[in-house]
Amino acid sequence: MNENYGRDPGALAAQLRAWTRAHDLHVRAAVELLIDQGTWLCRADFIRTCVYRHGQEAWIDWAAARRYADSGPGGSTSELAILDLVVALGENRYRLSIMGQANARLIAAAVARAVGADR
Repeated sequence: MNENYGRDPGALAAQLRAWTRAHDLHVRAAVELLIDQGTWLCRADFIRTCVYRHGQEAWIDWAAARRYADSGPGGSTSELAILDLVVALGENRYRLSIMGQANARLIAAAVARAVGADR
């Protein structure tokens, strides 16, 4: 059983960052978005279902996180969309880890355009 309920989100963020040091950039990006967004690391149901801890590290079970996101956990439309994006990044759904620089720039530009950040 995962016994993460009631833990400090700041400590959890530090433990997740410790875990991502040895991971691909897409996992680091997913975890940083999760931390920066803030909602899900404060949700006991998310933590119990998707986050595991041992020692000074915590990690996310991406398959469990996908099931959780797909179960309709409740939240605002934007919170749910960010959760879906976090999980997609963590799962490497878009194969970002194998993109060359040219395609990576195209993807970054497209996302910036999609959210109006290219203005």
